[in-house]
Amino acid sequence: MRILLDIRDTYCLKGIAMLMIIISHTFNGYPVGSSNIYFPLWMNKLHMELWGGMGVAIFLFLSGYGLFTTLSMRHNIDRKYIALKAKRLLEPFMIYWIVEIIVLAIFCREALSTHLFTEIVTFSIHPNVENWFFKVIAVIYFIMLVLFRFHLRNTVRITIIFVLSVVSLLVMKKLGFGQWWWNNILCFPLGALFAYKYDFFSGLSSRLICLSTGVLLLAIYHIHMNTIVFHMLFSVFCVYSLRLINIQSMVLYYIGFNSFVFYFIECPVMDNIMMFSYSSFPVYSILSVIGTFILSYLCINIKNFLSKE
Repeated sequence: MRILLDIRDTYCLKGIAMLMIIISHTFNGYPVGSSNIYFPLWMNKLHMELWGGMGVAIFLFLSGYGLFTTLSMRHNIDRKYIALKAKRLLEPFMIYWIVEIIVLAIFCREALSTHLFTEIVTFSIHPNVENWFFKVIAVIYFIMLVLFRFHLRNTVRITIIFVLSVVSLLVMKKLGFGQWWWNNILCFPLGALFAYKYDFFSGLSSRLICLSTGVLLLAIYHIHMNTIVFHMLFSVFCVYSLRLINIQSMVLYYIGFNSFVFYFIECPVMDNIMMFSYSSFPVYSILSVIGTFILSYLCINIKNFLSKE
């Protein structure tokens, strides 16, 4: 029997999640109600506008699972470790802004203004995109590091994570935040729970879990996909599917390992570089994915080269 999640499976699944997010962003980049103009109507049946939320659900689940597993095995969460985590989280954002300014200087020089510095210090994406995914991940990482700095039982940690996630969900919903802020947030503590109760969840039948969650997903699909329950079930379905199929790929692993670089770099690629193909959704989407991969690959290699100097 294959283990529940190994490191290569985790990064490959993150790679798939990031591709879903990128494709969803290209789909949502078109004006509302423009499906007859830009792409065939059958594409609406695929609900590509919701793939981003599904990709985020996978990403949050895997982050909860991976972070809880890693921190549980460490005897000491010292400042050096926290600094390394912060560096890995912030590096992609800084790479993005260097690239964004260069791209704006080439494609949209009038956008270069002092307002860009405001966007940088507020961890936003140009132009004035709230960058909610990055901010949610950063806050979650901070909370997890704080919890593991104290000598608490894992049961207590899991309970605190779930309670804080539910509270944030309710508060953000009450304050009128976009549903993307809260409708998949519970996937993170769910992933942490799977890590905590690993022996139990790894002993479950993969076929039975995939069949049962698959049936439920199909039922919810015909009601409303963009829900909390759908995202939680979808992340569980994907994780157990890895025990039945092999998705390991060098490309997917690379995207998953450098997922935040891809997440950020897609913005200047979609918003500026590939806009010449905007009149055709399939072409625009394919070129955006290819362009994101090429530019991300260049940025990662330049960063690695400079790190060695």
